[in-house]
Amino acid sequence: MPKFNYMARDSTGTALSGEVVARSESDAARLLRGEGKFVVRLSEAQERQEADAVVPRLGSSRVKPDEVIFFVNQLAGMVDTGVPIADALEAAIDRSPPGAFRRTVEDIIQRVQGGSDFSTALAAHPKVFSPLIVNMVRASEATGTMGTVLGRVGDYMISQRDIKKRIKGALTYPICMLVFAIGATIFLLTFVLPKFAAIYADKRAVLPLPTRVLMATSDWMVNNWIYMVCGLILAVIGTIHFFRSDRGGYTADWLRLNVPLIGALFRKASLARSLRTLGAMISAGVSVLEGVLITRDVVGNRLFRQVFEDVHRRLEQGEQLSQALLDAPFFPRPIWQMLHAGERTGQLGPAMERVANICESDLRHTIRTATQFIEPAMIVIMGIIIGTIALAMLLPVFQISRVMTQ
Repeated sequence: MPKFNYMARDSTGTALSGEVVARSESDAARLLRGEGKFVVRLSEAQERQEADAVVPRLGSSRVKPDEVIFFVNQLAGMVDTGVPIADALEAAIDRSPPGAFRRTVEDIIQRVQGGSDFSTALAAHPKVFSPLIVNMVRASEATGTMGTVLGRVGDYMISQRDIKKRIKGALTYPICMLVFAIGATIFLLTFVLPKFAAIYADKRAVLPLPTRVLMATSDWMVNNWIYMVCGLILAVIGTIHFFRSDRGGYTADWLRLNVPLIGALFRKASLARSLRTLGAMISAGVSVLEGVLITRDVVGNRLFRQVFEDVHRRLEQGEQLSQALLDAPFFPRPIWQMLHAGERTGQLGPAMERVANICESDLRHTIRTATQFIEPAMIVIMGIIIGTIALAMLLPVFQISRVMTQ
C-alpha cells in the first residue's frame, strides 16, 4: 500500500508533518481529516517508488508465509528480552537459509542501519510484510511496545494460517471426490461402454432407453473428443478470465458466501479474520479509522470489503464503530453487543480479539460439521452417477434371454 508524506495543521493551527499509509491520495486525505488534521500538502513518498523497484529484484513474491511467521516470532522473543532491533535482525538473518527471504532481511538491515525506522524498512517490501504488520509495528515504535506487538503479529499470522489450512482441508476431500467421479464417468463412457455397444450392435432388439441414451452419449464423445477437449480448454480459459475481472471476482466472492454448507465456512472465516485484524491493530495503538481502512484491504472478500467501506465512511461522519456496525451485513447482533460493550468501557481492541476467538472456535466447529455432511453427500453423488451408468449398461443383460435370441 502506498505511503504519503503530508504537511497539515491541527485545530489549534500547529504545523504537523509525517507519513500516512493509504490506498490512494484521496484516502490519505480522508484519513488525515478523520484524525482532525487540516491537510496543507500531500504527496506520495519517494521511498515507496524506490521500494517498488527493489521488490522484483529481491524476488520477494516467492517468500513463504511460514518464513515470515518464524522471523516475526524470533524478533518478538529477542526484542521482548531487551535486545535492540538492529542486533535482533542480525541474529535472525544468521538462522535464515539462502533465498528470497534472506535477501529481504538483508535489505531491511541495511535500511535500519542507514537510519530508517524498522516500520519504514518493512514497508519497502509490501509483498512480504502486509500493511497490517507495518502499521502495527509503526504504532509500537511510538509507544515502546514493539516486543509485545511483534508477538501479537506472530499470533495473528499463525491464527490466519491455521484457518486457511482448516478450510483447505475441509474442501480437499469433496474436490478430490468430484474429480474422481468425473474421471470415472469419462472412463466408463469412452472405454467401457463402447465394448458393450459392440456386443449389442448386431442385435435388432430395442434396447432400454437409458442404455440407448448412454450409448449415444458415448458414441458422440468417442467421435468428437477433439471438439470436447478444445471446448473444455476454452471453457477453463474463459472461466479464469471471467473470475479475474471485477464482476467475476464479485460473483466468486458472492458464491463463496452463499453456497450451501461451504458458504457458512467462508462467512465465518471472513468475519473472524476481519475482527482479528481490526482488534490486533486497535490493541497495538493504530487508530480506528486507519484500522478499518487496512481491514478493508486484507479481509479478502469483496462483499466484506463493501461493509468496511461503508463503516469507514460512517466513521468519517463522526459515528462510533459500534454504531457503524449496527446494521452491517454478516455481523450478528450478539457480536455487535459485545463490541458495543467493549467500546463503552474503552476496551474495544481486547473485546474484538475475544470476539475473534469466539468466531474462530465457531468456525472450527462448523468445519467439523460440514465435513461430516460433505463426505456422505459426495459418496451418495458418486454412487448415483456410477450406479446409473452401470445399471444402464446391464439392463440389456437382465433381458438377455429375449435380446440374444432375436
